[in-house]
Amino acid sequence: MPTTPPTLADPADPLGMLQRGLGSGYLWALDADRAVAHALLVHCVFNDPRWDRQLDDRDDYHATLALEIGLDLAPLEAWLRSGGQEDRETAHDIIAVLGRMAIRGHDEARRVLCEYVAYGAHWARAIACLVGDGEAVSVGPPWPEVVADLDRVLLARFATPGDLAEALSGIDPRERPWTLWSVENEAIAKALAMDHSHVAPVSRAWRPRERQVKPHEMYTVELLAITEASRWAQIAEELATRTTPYDIELLVAAANAPDLPMRRAAILALGHQGRREVLTIAEENTHHAQRGKLQGAIALALEAMPLSQTRALAHDWLGEQDWARRRKAAGLLAAWAEEEDLRPARDALARELDRGLDADVFVVCSLAEALGRCAVHGPFEELSRAYEVIPYSYGRRYVVQALSAADPTFAGDLAVECLWDCERESRQIAATHVDRRIRMARQRLAELRADESQAASVRQASTRD
Repeated sequence: MPTTPPTLADPADPLGMLQRGLGSGYLWALDADRAVAHALLVHCVFNDPRWDRQLDDRDDYHATLALEIGLDLAPLEAWLRSGGQEDRETAHDIIAVLGRMAIRGHDEARRVLCEYVAYGAHWARAIACLVGDGEAVSVGPPWPEVVADLDRVLLARFATPGDLAEALSGIDPRERPWTLWSVENEAIAKALAMDHSHVAPVSRAWRPRERQVKPHEMYTVELLAITEASRWAQIAEELATRTTPYDIELLVAAANAPDLPMRRAAILALGHQGRREVLTIAEENTHHAQRGKLQGAIALALEAMPLSQTRALAHDWLGEQDWARRRKAAGLLAAWAEEEDLRPARDALARELDRGLDADVFVVCSLAEALGRCAVHGPFEELSRAYEVIPYSYGRRYVVQALSAADPTFAGDLAVECLWDCERESRQIAATHVDRRIRMARQRLAELRADESQAASVRQASTRD
């Protein structure tokens, strides 16, 4: 597995639920002893539990829960003031949570961030979080009022023009609040101008126009001889239309030529033509030892072929120890699964989940999609298990979507819990399918509708009758 999984508590443990961003963790914290809930929430903020920092969402989940349980911000402020700024990721996580609290009108969070600008290493992120992300509507003061006088704080901190210009290096003057400050504050305007004055204009030297030969005007041999490897996907589109016996012979030869730049194009073209030679190429070039640049082309070629041709290969690869083969096989079933794929998919998902935190989350997500395609044969206990244990909260939406289609109890059970999920997509699915006769669900939907800091898609789903 190429990604080191996070260290998470058992999914049945309150900490494990909170770490995964589950609605069950949120609801547990609301009813738990406040000291315990505070300790576990702070633990999650200080020890990032996300499987993927770029996609997994936690900031709003942590922030709204902190507001609900009245979290004391002293530990977060103490950490920021302690000088541990070399831990950039933790600093960013703390600032983001405080920012989401500030956007929701929390005065103490706003104060901590405003003061941080005077001493913190990541002051620019603090300012950005105070202003907001452009989607959320603050329930507190408008952003110009929130950041008022922080420009003067920066001038005091970076006292010379050179220091200020260096500090503002990389700042985009088109973003808030810099558009305002560059008008109101001459020193900041000059510093921003200094930072961008070195950018040289793009040279547009005249060149004589040359006629570009288009792929459809070229012979197959010529297309396969192109050495610009970056064009392989474009060339594959044209090669897929070449179906004479001679063209196919050329494509098969090219697909097996190790040093040919257009080898990937030939493989993908054969996949679009549904040529069974692709199966042999896939078997021969997806082992650990042979893995290289061909993997993307092979995956696309297999996806382009009818499942009737790739089914046997997919079923075999689901049982492989090689995570890349399992991932490709699961991806095929996610796109084309039918009733006869149901048992192999369920067995493969159970085996993957048995791997615990070493499971390939992409395989889990794809197999959840596959079972969702066969929803009429549900419910599937493997989906319920995947929902509880998967560490990839961004990918949990695939499991939630499959559950909403395959499990008749979803609307009255997990859908209610998912209304508090950390991921907007999961909240949106839950809001769409939840049984509105349940009092708890009605109350939560009303909260989501009224929350101007919620994603628009969630608020819209919450308004449905």
